[in-house]
Amino acid sequence: MESLTKSVLRVLVLEDAPTDAELETNMLRRAGIACESRVVATERDLLEQLDRFNPHLVLSDFSLPGFDGLSALKLVRERRPDIPYIFVSGTIGEERAIDALKHGATDYVLKSNLARLPPAVTRAVREAEESRRRLQQDQRTSRLNRVREVQSGISASIVRTRERRQLFQEICNVAVERGQFRMAWIGLTVADTTSVIPVARSGGDDGYVDEVTRRPAEAMGEHSVIGKAVRQGKEVVVNEIDNEPHVALRERALQQGYGSMIALPLTSEDAVIGFWVLYDAQRGFFGVEETRLLSDVAADVSFALDYIAKQERLNELAYYDVLTGLSNRNLLHEHLRQALAHASRNERMVAVVFIDLDRFKWVNDTFGHSAGDRLLKEIAARIASCTREGDIVSRHGGDEFVMVLPDQPTRESATPVLRRVLESISEAVHIDDYEVCVSCSIGAAFFPHDGTDAEMLLRNADAAMYRAKEGGPGKLRFYGSAADVA
Repeated sequence: MESLTKSVLRVLVLEDAPTDAELETNMLRRAGIACESRVVATERDLLEQLDRFNPHLVLSDFSLPGFDGLSALKLVRERRPDIPYIFVSGTIGEERAIDALKHGATDYVLKSNLARLPPAVTRAVREAEESRRRLQQDQRTSRLNRVREVQSGISASIVRTRERRQLFQEICNVAVERGQFRMAWIGLTVADTTSVIPVARSGGDDGYVDEVTRRPAEAMGEHSVIGKAVRQGKEVVVNEIDNEPHVALRERALQQGYGSMIALPLTSEDAVIGFWVLYDAQRGFFGVEETRLLSDVAADVSFALDYIAKQERLNELAYYDVLTGLSNRNLLHEHLRQALAHASRNERMVAVVFIDLDRFKWVNDTFGHSAGDRLLKEIAARIASCTREGDIVSRHGGDEFVMVLPDQPTRESATPVLRRVLESISEAVHIDDYEVCVSCSIGAAFFPHDGTDAEMLLRNADAAMYRAKEGGPGKLRFYGSAADVA
């Protein structure tokens, strides 16, 4: 409601006597109160003007033909509890006046004493303005407290979480559980496309997120709210979803009870990798301060993603071969120990396999080390393509690879996989304009027959591989066997 000193007071007069309504508004104008009025006498007109005229104040007779003042008061309080309601009547008695005040009337003035109307109106409107300001302040404080709860909860999650997807889920959970947002979700973008991968969500969405991601052009289109946040690298706020046509699946969003939303970009290593979207039931939730705090939270999350990315790179250097992407010796030994412990508990066999390329030195000497590196990457991919889920492939150094095949019922059960490796590696590799053909020698040792610990099994598999090499390229030998495996 605007201040009386700065606007024209809109007065809705519920009165069946037009002359009485005119007397009341003239009394206000003579007292220096600028006002505009609408006069109604029926329930239908009252409800219509409450919406269309949007009054600051209601002046109401107590008795109308077929419609009484208390019923009108109840309707106004249900629709507009914030505006003053003053009875102006010649028939209201003290008992009914007290009853009216108990039911929510602001004041009452007798028609025989209209001189009291201007001060009653001034006081009622001033008190309504003060009440509205207090309510707005309380609501603003409540909103800020909710956002600060989100800030605090996510700060704690960042400190303790070292895995990206877990962090994403905790962020959404905190927003809904501590921030009381209606729904939160995080999507990752796919470079140079409008595709979105939802990775975390919390709250009530009833399939909304899934439907949005099935329509990427609408979610990430040129004018879409989320798309703008991603492209501009800056938060985008919609405080009235019902009035913003570029909200993805707006009608569905409104059905879910979303009144306002904010889309915040998430970055990692100076690139936008996705977004975090919050929906609130209130229209107008995201004020300047709320937006600033949530943007700070998104920046903190982005900083955490940078840290996680750096840690992952360090882990890759510690556990993965830089050239091929396969696990290195450190990770191989860790996986092998786990596989042996599992096999021991379940009385199964584990095959430990050494693979050594034949003629690799010739490739390096003939085509150069760059070609040799390309060959190793291709061979690594071919070996990995022959494995099952749960099998392990490692580069052991140079042109040597190690496979660990857990859960083998017999020694012979590993033979088909190893035969596939021999055949796959023997196929020509295209390097520039040349076809390069290499082969490999394979040796295998089996837990528990050929060793009960990782070191012994690796040593025996290596020995079997050298026995295979002695028979010529492209051979497979099991440890302890007198001949190559057919």
